[in-house]
Amino acid sequence: MSGLGIFRRKFVIRRFGEDEIIDGYAHATYEDTETSLNVQPLSADELAALPEGERRTKRLKAYGDLTFATADQSTGRRGDWLLYYGHWYECVSSLGWDHTILSHCKSEFVEVSEAETAPYAAGKAAEEAKECDCAWM
Repeated sequence: MSGLGIFRRKFVIRRFGEDEIIDGYAHATYEDTETSLNVQPLSADELAALPEGERRTKRLKAYGDLTFATADQSTGRRGDWLLYYGHWYECVSSLGWDHTILSHCKSEFVEVSEAETAPYAAGKAAEEAKECDCAWM
């Protein structure tokens, strides 16, 4: 896929391996990479279409060439994470749109709780995180 890249910028993506139980806690290896994406908050109409309980969680949509992995309970694999202004977001859907000249992948992300990110906070990505003064965050 090679969609229009004019509105994209680089973001850190964290890809996880399978979970392993260590001292009674699930832990997964991971690898941080960079990819170019156009990241946006969900629109008011997109938020209104969500069930009531899911509207409270911060959500993002991203457009790019990479198809992200979503969480898979049967294999014990976590979904890919996106670092956006110092907060991690987990991919909940990722679909390729290749039926037009501007083929791309549209993905949706949900904010990961701080308790879940704590074991994975160390590393280059956490050091490079930026603060956001976005009103919607």
